[in-house]
Amino acid sequence: MGWSYADRQSKSHQKPQPSARRVGRFIGYNQFLSENRYVVDFAQVLSTALIGKGALLAHQSDGGRGMGLLKLNAAWIALVAMILSIAIACGSSLENQIVFVSTIDGDEEIYLLDPDNGDIFPLTNNTSKDFNPKLSPDGNHVVYLANESGQAEINLVDIKEEAITRLTHNVGDDQYPQWSPGGERIAYTSLQDDNPEVYLMSAEGGQGTRVTSNTSDDRVGDWSPDGEWLVFFRDANDPEKGLWLRNPDGVNLVQLTSETDSQPDWSPDGKHIAFVRDDGQGSDIYIVTKLKNGTWQDETELTRLTQHPETDLSPAWSPDSKSIAFVSFRDGNGEIYIMKDDGSSQRRLTSNGA
Repeated sequence: MGWSYADRQSKSHQKPQPSARRVGRFIGYNQFLSENRYVVDFAQVLSTALIGKGALLAHQSDGGRGMGLLKLNAAWIALVAMILSIAIACGSSLENQIVFVSTIDGDEEIYLLDPDNGDIFPLTNNTSKDFNPKLSPDGNHVVYLANESGQAEINLVDIKEEAITRLTHNVGDDQYPQWSPGGERIAYTSLQDDNPEVYLMSAEGGQGTRVTSNTSDDRVGDWSPDGEWLVFFRDANDPEKGLWLRNPDGVNLVQLTSETDSQPDWSPDGKHIAFVRDDGQGSDIYIVTKLKNGTWQDETELTRLTQHPETDLSPAWSPDSKSIAFVSFRDGNGEIYIMKDDGSSQRRLTSNGA
């Protein structure tokens, strides 16, 4: 079962075995849970990503039986996954397809789920850990991290051609691959020069171009919707910590904040960047806003959206840029909340119970 490429060191493209078809079924609506709640009958899901119109929030279902899918308003495309057991991954365009990481085969592999017909297909099948999947803007490819060589490298799955290509061959770990809005480039963090720096490469792979150069840690965050900027964040111990912007060609370096800030998420309208600030007492959600008729190189406005003793993190914008989903531990465990872009109307969406 699954996709196999035995000699990965000498072959970059492999075809899946003929048996690499459906490995599970989407059970469907379960009246004993709640309205629009679904159950998938397989092992623990570690991360998920939604492509399409109706957002599905994935989390461990009651009793640990499988993955619960809570279907939200059809306007939502962004997906926020539960912290601790599930990581974040987002995508768009290919309607109703979900890519996720599961331990169904005993180790972390990547699968594709079609909620419309219930089919679940493996995208990877090997003895190494595959994780952090990101879907391309056109929905035809999945980029992910593979720990096949003892360190994390970036691989690409062509969903239609059913082929896997290794994109990076670096000395250090590669992390956090992020598709450009047009899908032609991938930004990522690499430790090939001992400390994390931001790199950029073609979606076809090849030698990456270093975008940042710092003695401390620089980690990629997100692309601007127009593809003109990359937002990244610097290590908390760096004197120049905070959020920074840089053009993909490596010029126009702009410092946005100067605190311990991370997890930036750019609003679809391009006007705001949501992020997490850790003040040493806990973490909260903030946004930095480009002023009207201004540019990101001009003065910006900072707004604090959450203020709670417990941890708030992982902000994700709605497609209309009017709401933000986030994860909070304010009720004792990680749950998904939603609020307006000014921080008002904060409400809980999930009840995980563990």
